[in-house]
Amino acid sequence: MCFLYLVAGEDNQIPFFRIIKMTLKRTLILCFLLLAIASAGAQSEENPLRIFGYFQNSLQQWTAFQERPKQNSFSLQQLNLLFQKDLGPSWTAFVNFEFLNNFSSSRQWGSFNLEEAWVKYRASMRFNLKFGLLVPIFNNLHEIKNRTPLLPYIIRPLAYETSFSEFIPIEVLTPVSAFAQAYGFFPAGEAKFDYAVYVGNSPNISNDPSRGQTGVDTTATFLFGGRLGLRYGDLKLGLSATYDKDNSAEDLADALNIARTELSAIPKMRFGGDLSYNFANFSFESEFIKVSLEKDAPKLERNLDFYYATLGYHFTEALFLYGSYWLLDSHAALPALPNEIKEKENDDIKVVTFGASYNMLDRVRLKVQFARIRLDEEELQLQPEMMVRRTEDDFSVFALAVSVTF
Repeated sequence: MCFLYLVAGEDNQIPFFRIIKMTLKRTLILCFLLLAIASAGAQSEENPLRIFGYFQNSLQQWTAFQERPKQNSFSLQQLNLLFQKDLGPSWTAFVNFEFLNNFSSSRQWGSFNLEEAWVKYRASMRFNLKFGLLVPIFNNLHEIKNRTPLLPYIIRPLAYETSFSEFIPIEVLTPVSAFAQAYGFFPAGEAKFDYAVYVGNSPNISNDPSRGQTGVDTTATFLFGGRLGLRYGDLKLGLSATYDKDNSAEDLADALNIARTELSAIPKMRFGGDLSYNFANFSFESEFIKVSLEKDAPKLERNLDFYYATLGYHFTEALFLYGSYWLLDSHAALPALPNEIKEKENDDIKVVTFGASYNMLDRVRLKVQFARIRLDEEELQLQPEMMVRRTEDDFSVFALAVSVTF
């Protein structure tokens, strides 16, 4: 169920009773589908369908910043409903539904996404193959970013905080999905090398039903990506990269009075690295992500850099404390509009955060987190003379949460 209240103009609104009817119909279809899947799995004693999941409820308090007043709110931050079934000795099917931010279609709150639906073939630890909608391997945290009970954070490092996707460019910083992935491990003495290569759609996905089928790639390009890694004892490190072509800048063509094709198929490259290490009761993990979109004629560029590092300590088997630093830097330079000056923008988000998590039960994890955020925005006017406008702001976030596996 996506948007149940559709407006096709002021004189063509869907009546209220039709909205209710559509809502009930889609809800019933979803319920019957889930019951049918569960029933089918229960009938197979040899390979039963596993239905499980996890969720995280939080209370967050944000101090005032810019024009936004102080606020506090409870939230079902995230819920994942998972289905898994072994189809044979080497075959597994998996489906993952994700609900964010108190999802309610009727109230237009949050979002509901089909995150994964794939089948996996496992030949050996050296070679695995996934087909279908999947979360590709990129750096260390990307593949497990939605497993909130495994992570100590309430607010995750910004490139992976899906509940912030409405104002943080998550889909630009990380490859959201792929459709075929080969991966595995190669032992080398005490070390182990791992690899992953995948292919998927470019970011040019149709969301306009007036132009035909939605949810499909509107270009003849693909996303290509992969990761190479090394594991040695408690040390894990790797390098990741992706390449695709982006058409999102086409929307600027009319304002620039140029053809849309001049802003089509802009190469976009992501490069990432990750390092994690455990020693005694300490743990350390860090990552970086660099994203570049550039076009020479007309001159157009957008670069995103993200970095985080976390140092943690296990006081007991159940209690974990950590401190972390995050940096998200955005740089954009656009061609000068007709009769206007050319501008460049630099925006930084710097976060210092501390937190703790406590495993109250095997399936219940309590969390607390405090973050201090600094926003730096800089706008440079390059013509007719250089001028700089800079704004700075600081605010804090305090959060409590509970993560539950069921």
